[in-house]
Amino acid sequence: MRKKISLLLLLSTSLVISADHHPLNDDKSNKETKKMEMEMEMEKRGMWKAEDCKKISQTSGAYLYFSGEAFKKRSSLEKDGNQIDAEKAFSEARALAELAANFAKNFEAYCKK
Repeated sequence: MRKKISLLLLLSTSLVISADHHPLNDDKSNKETKKMEMEMEMEKRGMWKAEDCKKISQTSGAYLYFSGEAFKKRSSLEKDGNQIDAEKAFSEARALAELAANFAKNFEAYCKK
């Protein structure tokens, strides 16, 4: 269980770290200039870039998916009478759900306009 959670943390951290800023070229159209100005204004207010927000949202969704899978595993283990492994699967599901919730809170705080 710890290996799975450690792997998921490592993968999500790499997604967040890779979400950096790439400035637009000077020869872009007026529309892109306005978009850049709007993004800069959003950054001043603490808002994140759309690409970064998409990565945060996807990571939250992935954690939620894996949490659901762990819960399904728990249910089947419990039906088989394997209570110890069922409790471990439940702990894994709960930890992944908490990670999903944390990413969702970050999305809400920094990405919603």
